[in-house]
Amino acid sequence: MPKVFIRNYIIFTLILLTSVVALGYILISGERNIDKSDSWISHTHQVIIKSEQLNTMISRMVSSQRGFLISSNRLFIDEYATRKDAVINHIAKLKQLTKNNASQQVRLEEIERNFVKLSESLEKKTDLDTLLASPIALDDTEIIRELRSNIFRINSDFLDEEYQILNQRIKLVNKKKNQYFLTLLIGGAVTAIILMIFNANLFRVQGKRSAAEIALSEREEVFRLAIEGTQDGVYDWNIKENKVFYSDQFAEMLGYNISEFEGTFNDFESKMHPDDKEQALEYINLFINDQLSEYSNTFRMQHKSGRWVWIRSRAKLVRDKKGTPIRAVGAHTDISASKEYEIRLKEAKSNAENANRAKSDFLAHMSHEIRTPLTTINGVAEILAQDNHGLDAKKQKLISVLGSSASSLKDLISDILDFSKIESGALELEEYNFSLFETFEHVISIMTMRATEKGLDFIFDYDEVKNIHLYADPVRLRQILFNLIGNAIKFTENGQVKIQASQIEKHGIPILKLSIQDTGVGIDKNQFETVFERFKQADGSVSRKYGGTGLGLPISKKLATLMGGDIHVESEKGVGSKFSLTIPMRLVQGSQNDQDIDDSRKHKINDRLKAAIANTDKILLVEDYEGNIVVISYMLEELECDFDIAKNGLEAVNLWKDNHYDIILMDVQMPVMDGFTATATIRRLEEEGNIGHTPIIGMTAHALVGDKDKCISSGMDAYLPKPIVEMDLKTTILKLIRKSAAA
Repeated sequence: MPKVFIRNYIIFTLILLTSVVALGYILISGERNIDKSDSWISHTHQVIIKSEQLNTMISRMVSSQRGFLISSNRLFIDEYATRKDAVINHIAKLKQLTKNNASQQVRLEEIERNFVKLSESLEKKTDLDTLLASPIALDDTEIIRELRSNIFRINSDFLDEEYQILNQRIKLVNKKKNQYFLTLLIGGAVTAIILMIFNANLFRVQGKRSAAEIALSEREEVFRLAIEGTQDGVYDWNIKENKVFYSDQFAEMLGYNISEFEGTFNDFESKMHPDDKEQALEYINLFINDQLSEYSNTFRMQHKSGRWVWIRSRAKLVRDKKGTPIRAVGAHTDISASKEYEIRLKEAKSNAENANRAKSDFLAHMSHEIRTPLTTINGVAEILAQDNHGLDAKKQKLISVLGSSASSLKDLISDILDFSKIESGALELEEYNFSLFETFEHVISIMTMRATEKGLDFIFDYDEVKNIHLYADPVRLRQILFNLIGNAIKFTENGQVKIQASQIEKHGIPILKLSIQDTGVGIDKNQFETVFERFKQADGSVSRKYGGTGLGLPISKKLATLMGGDIHVESEKGVGSKFSLTIPMRLVQGSQNDQDIDDSRKHKINDRLKAAIANTDKILLVEDYEGNIVVISYMLEELECDFDIAKNGLEAVNLWKDNHYDIILMDVQMPVMDGFTATATIRRLEEEGNIGHTPIIGMTAHALVGDKDKCISSGMDAYLPKPIVEMDLKTTILKLIRKSAAA
């Protein structure tokens, strides 16, 4: 008790002395601050008085000069000089008084310059008495008046600022005085309170020990309730003695009563899952041996009922003075619910990935099954188009429509496949030079028939841009137009569909603008954004009436964006719609008809191939679909080259073993042995037998993301998607023959 009393007495005495010293310091420093502020106010008063005197002094100086002009008395000149010196000294004193105020210094400098000019004018005038009545003398009088007015005006601004400074300093002094008195009041109150606390403490010393004991008991109770509230199981492991204190919650978490625990580490170790035990014990050893900065681990422990409980364990080490771990204190948390949710989430993710793979497999299969016969249709159309010279105009038109329809069908199928590419972010543009005339005529040949079937007027005005050649992706441009015009025809029952193509300029960049306007059902303004969302239609009833997948506009919007452009819609319900496509133009000068160019290219490639293929060269065609065999055989026969046919991969390998082929055209999906396996087998046999490399061109109806990479990685030299385009096939063959010859 005495020690506590003496300690408290010393503490309170020090606090009291500190308070008195602080109060004295506040009194002295407060008075100094107030005196300093008062001196600044006095200083400002002095500046104001001198500034106000300046105008009077200048006026008197001017009066002396006027007295001389009137009387010619030299006494006025002496008086003028005296007053001039007084003004100069007065301005110098003002500059000294305001040396810390930059704006006032600027004003005084200006006053000084004007005063010098005023003095010069006044003194000049005293030397020109004989010219008082002249125009020059009158002008000088105006100058004197203007200079004096400038001085008075600047001095007025000077005074205004000084008065503002005076008001601010008066407010500051009043504020400091109020703070000073408030500080005195607070300081006195604090000192009084300290004295009262000191006296009260003397009476409380006796009761503090009992109060502390009660508080400690209450804190222990709060700690116990907090542990129970968290539902965590607390443990305290004495590492040296291998004894462990387990809380009731620790045992209840596993379905036990605390009395069923031995109080050793074995209670913990024996209930761990066999698959988790080794890792968990290793983790504990690493933590105890200071190889881990913190301990937080997850594992399973067996419940009394036999089920497994997921536990998150955390702990802190207690060390002795030497730094040796002696205790580990921590807690266990049951995370079974969150772990179960995590497992279900992983299963859901796995199911979603499986579903996505199934969708991709379906798209790949669908692509193959549709593109394989489409290769035949497209090839026959190309062959008929080349040999149509003996047919009348009507049959030539039918052949042209057949080719356009096959190409259109290929593009429509690509819409579905493009959706997969867009989702994976792997859709790329294939850009080259092309004519807008050819592209638009292709679109017109298809869409005119659709519009005519519905009795609609179809107008496509492209005169403004018909001679323009672009560097872009014509297939994607045509795809966008098919979607936009197809929608316009589909949703229009009466009236017309009009397409206007024009060239505009935006920010100095030429832009191709295509406006597709119809007199159809129209779209509500609230649905403008919806029409560009995949699988959605602006109106469900319209969707049921007209059908559609809801992919056309979203794909078109994405393609336009990839081409650097955009699609905008304007529409009114029941009146019609207008879709505007804008694409930046990279212009290419065209010099001749596009059909002539294509024919020229075909003849050149045929001539080059015939020249490159020697009499001994031989090609192997590997294809299981009869229609494609017929079409591709026709293309090869046109080159007058020798070729064999294999209908599966195994036949191809056997024929390759017996013959030297300069090129192999390898289908991918075939019975018995597919193209990938056949290619890999040929490459292996080439390496084992030290045989020269045989160029292989992969031909596949699969056109999804990654199919080209699969062909190349299997050992193929090139890749052609079906339907096979004759020009692409011949160009690829020529390239590989030249490469092989160079090697």
